[in-house]
Amino acid sequence: MNKWISLLLLCLSASLALNLYFLSITPNQNLSASSKDKNGKVQLKTSSEPLLNLTFTEHLANQSSQTPPAIDSDNPNHNPSFNQPESNRAELLSQANWWLTEHKVLKLAAFLQSYLKQYPQDMDFLLLEAKLKVETTLLSDAIAHYYDLLRKPMTSAQHNEIEQQIEQLSKNTIKQLRRNYSWDILAMFVEPLLQLEPNNRLYILSLAMAYAELFQEGLMENVLASLEFNDPDAQRIRNIIVAQQISPVNDGSDESDDLDVGETNANLGRPIPLKQFGDQYVVAAQLSSNPVTLLIDTGASVTAISKQYFDNLSNRYKINYLGRFSIGTAGGSIMAPMYQFQALTINHVTVQNLPVVILPMQSIANADGLLGMNFLREFDFKIDQRQSVMFIK
Repeated sequence: MNKWISLLLLCLSASLALNLYFLSITPNQNLSASSKDKNGKVQLKTSSEPLLNLTFTEHLANQSSQTPPAIDSDNPNHNPSFNQPESNRAELLSQANWWLTEHKVLKLAAFLQSYLKQYPQDMDFLLLEAKLKVETTLLSDAIAHYYDLLRKPMTSAQHNEIEQQIEQLSKNTIKQLRRNYSWDILAMFVEPLLQLEPNNRLYILSLAMAYAELFQEGLMENVLASLEFNDPDAQRIRNIIVAQQISPVNDGSDESDDLDVGETNANLGRPIPLKQFGDQYVVAAQLSSNPVTLLIDTGASVTAISKQYFDNLSNRYKINYLGRFSIGTAGGSIMAPMYQFQALTINHVTVQNLPVVILPMQSIANADGLLGMNFLREFDFKIDQRQSVMFIK
């Protein structure tokens, strides 16, 4: 009897020992059964959350607050980091903002495309996408994208941010284009915005003024039709047409080789020497203290420089990015970025805060860009073709 009792106790002891052994190795077995990525990094699966890369999370926890999160900057499409719960979302947002600040637009665009495909309603990342569009697309299209975002669910703070972005971008751009007489660019900029917000008074008056300055009286009246006829601002715009009919603006088209012989240099202004190449004239200038040669083009509404010249400038001279606009060229309309430079100086005359378009102009052999009417309109000028001199005052 004692023999059977001893045997039973031995079996129970062995069973208890085996159970304790299996309990001790179960977590490791479960972990080894979890998924591993192609680099062998362990990933845990849960029923309610996407995959979380433990190695990635631990690395982020050790990062300095001033160091961008450790995301694969060269290949964001294949990084598992955006398949993760809220704990890593803030780090992704920080990395994406860093890319935007550093103008790494290709990396940011690739990342946002992948992230928003998985999380299409994440408003913080949608706002980043909108800011990226300001950098990379037509400014009017970027503002239209902000209008589209207003239809999505969001917090009141996000709603206010979008409205502020729309107001700031539209007001600042309209102000700059009006100040520098870029009427054709202003018209192309405002036209699609007025379709999105037909009762916006700023859009109505700005587009009507652009049409008036471009001698498009019919288009001007079509735009002003949404206002009362006796609206004082509308009447002031109509007076632009009246003034043009009485005294047309000198656009330099009389750049004369038949100047009045009796007209003195004092009346014409100080002479500026030009270089002649065929029937074209090039003038030496200073763009934010950088020497630049510009081909005089009275048919160009805005001054332009070549992309090659722009790329060679130091970043400290690229003062203020205004956006991308549709620009008419001899080869058709193209999308081009516009920057506001501190100053453009030609001899004794200067225009401060001048918007300049960046164009691919490889065909201009003897100049770095075009001198447009947004500079020349500030002065009285005449060109003496026989002496290759421009008088300006």
